Amino acid sequence: MELVFTNQVPRTARIPRAALLRAARRAQTLFGRELGNRTVGVVFVSRAASKKLNRAYRGKNKPTNVLSFPARAPGELGDIIIAPEIARAESREQDSGFSAYVAFLFAHGLLHLLGHTHESERAERIMEHSTAQILNTK
Repeated sequence: MELVFTNQVPRTARIPRAALLRAARRAQTLFGRELGNRTVGVVFVSRAASKKLNRAYRGKNKPTNVLSFPARAPGELGDIIIAPEIARAESREQDSGFSAYVAFLFAHGLLHLLGHTHESERAERIMEHSTAQILNTK
């Protein structure tokens, strides 16, 4: 898996590349067959952009911390959209570091790109376990 970073909010957010690359390496170890050599875009957007995307694609008129968009092109897995302003606020609320929380959002988004959901209690438990494995917390 190759990560391609795009920061659309360069003056307000530092991309925690090291934390994201660690999570990506761990995900490759755990889910290498599903991930293959495909490209994953990691895009940092403003709060306003996250709200616009959330409204357009999920029908929810509010900003969100992370969104995932599967790719249609061969060789690509999809894009993970992260709103760092929201992530920073949530990381403080959860008493977590910003880099660790962004890695969590990345892992969550990546699992969605791989087809994981949290639509049922069982699926949610599996997703939580897989996220913890990627973050190497279990």
